[in-house]
Amino acid sequence: MLNRLLVAGVVSGVLATGCGVQQLPAMKAPPKMVPADVELPDEPPAPGTGRVIIETNGERAKVVEITGSATASTGGYSATIVGIRPLCTTPCVVDLPYGSHPLVMHSISDETHQSETEIDVGARAKVFRHTLGERKDGGGLRTAGASLLTLGVIAATTGAILWLAGSASNDQGSLVSNGQVITGLGSAGILLSIPLLIAGRPTERAGATTQWNLPGSAAPAPAPHAPYGTTLDRL
Repeated sequence: MLNRLLVAGVVSGVLATGCGVQQLPAMKAPPKMVPADVELPDEPPAPGTGRVIIETNGERAKVVEITGSATASTGGYSATIVGIRPLCTTPCVVDLPYGSHPLVMHSISDETHQSETEIDVGARAKVFRHTLGERKDGGGLRTAGASLLTLGVIAATTGAILWLAGSASNDQGSLVSNGQVITGLGSAGILLSIPLLIAGRPTERAGATTQWNLPGSAAPAPAPHAPYGTTLDRL
């Protein structure tokens, strides 16, 4: 019983320290600099939309907009459906309706570089420079640690069962001794998995954004309206 409690405590410690995602400090925000390889179109944006220059700090990335989500349930199961709309590949210029737009960015050269961010679009043209975040899954160290942990738990549990069975029966020799050996090997495997899981712990680093409105950009002036009860002269 004590041995099983020891194994359970070790497993709990592994799960607490080695299985969670480690949050690292956020990326450094890019400098306030208009990208040199992007040109604004000559024609103004359509009414009700604002123009945005999107750039990912020298790294090319695909940008999609999250347009909404819905949850569907059937037969006791539920699934969330997320709507997306591809926007562009950075660096790029897009015209978006006024308001807030959630975006997802994925590097086209490094699958670990990705970000979820949000942009507020108004009447003035805006530069939106973003350094992509980073997420790593731990690689081979984590795979080895997880495999060793699984085998260790199986061995320790099997050994504990044999140990208890031998103690409860008339056979106080082979079952008990074999159970002790197997339990010890399993416990050792669990202990050895801890540093591997910690070293291979998934890491996540948030991206960082620098954004500003372009000087001199503003919404087009509204068309004049005649005061109530008057008539505009016609040429």
